Amino acid sequence: MRTRCHFLHFVLVCLAMCPFSPAWADDGDNAYRLGRGYAVGDTGLRLGGYAAIQTALPQHRAWSFEVNDLSLFLTWDNGGRFHFFSELEAGDLLSAGEHQSLGVQNVHFEFERCYLDTLINNYLSVRLGKYLSPIGQWNSIHAAPLVWTSSRPVATENLFSTHGTGLMLYGSATFAQHLLEYSIYGDASNSLDVHRSENPFENAAGGHIRYFVSDALQIGASYANFTLNEHAPARSHLAGLDLAWRYHRYELSSELVYRNSQHASKPHTWQGFVQSAIPLTQQWYAISRYEFFQQQQDRTGQVGLLGLAYRPIPPLTWKLEYRLGSHNSALAADGFTASFAILF
Repeated sequence: MRTRCHFLHFVLVCLAMCPFSPAWADDGDNAYRLGRGYAVGDTGLRLGGYAAIQTALPQHRAWSFEVNDLSLFLTWDNGGRFHFFSELEAGDLLSAGEHQSLGVQNVHFEFERCYLDTLINNYLSVRLGKYLSPIGQWNSIHAAPLVWTSSRPVATENLFSTHGTGLMLYGSATFAQHLLEYSIYGDASNSLDVHRSENPFENAAGGHIRYFVSDALQIGASYANFTLNEHAPARSHLAGLDLAWRYHRYELSSELVYRNSQHASKPHTWQGFVQSAIPLTQQWYAISRYEFFQQQQDRTGQVGLLGLAYRPIPPLTWKLEYRLGSHNSALAADGFTASFAILF
């Protein structure tokens, strides 16, 4: 009971601190604006980030509460050819559970991203450092305030490393009168990433393209060749397709990934999802998702998700969802999840 009282008190404090106006300062050029960060004078530096609070009530498992993300952004851009970006994340900053009192015993820190971009010309830029792996769309925009659900689709993280460290070439061009974006990367995480992510690439090469068929529809394709630092590492090939459609606040997105591995126990693995967001009012959305994922130790898992999302203003999102599936307990367990996220 004492832990739950601490939990309720903490949530109420967070609510009291949450702004419900898009600006906290005057309208000057360097004013702080919620969701856009704070510009440090004329230095080219900008500070920002996001935070997320989540509680989960899975079936047949203990409940949990976490301040599961506090990410701080530092960017530098003086209008020239160089641009710097870093994201320092504190995970599980505060956590509690059925058999655990509220505390900081699980906190950990990691540089999610840290890179320098150099503009070569209108079609090409070079990135050096640690970046999010450009596989699909979800992994590139996975920050809690920017996605519709508290839980992440299995296909967006299970078959590959979500981060890479090395060199990336990226840019855009016009193809058949529509925009085409591309990225090509080479990874050397085993040499360059001192504070390594979970199951990082040992070495990898790949790329992603995204084609804007219209203002409403984007389609993409990914390819990667890599080794993961797992218990039984093996060279793998991964191919993926992704789609995003947005029209009058309606959204439909989907990703499909296929990994062909040299690992004898599971040489071929398919995973994917399709998700919709339907506006109910100006601020409320109904969310649905279907997922399937082949697994190494079990039959193919399937999950259905139904949820609600409330966005009083774009940088703030409240989410409530329920998942139910089959052969899914290991990767996407049944149960309720609720969260609050803020981009600041």
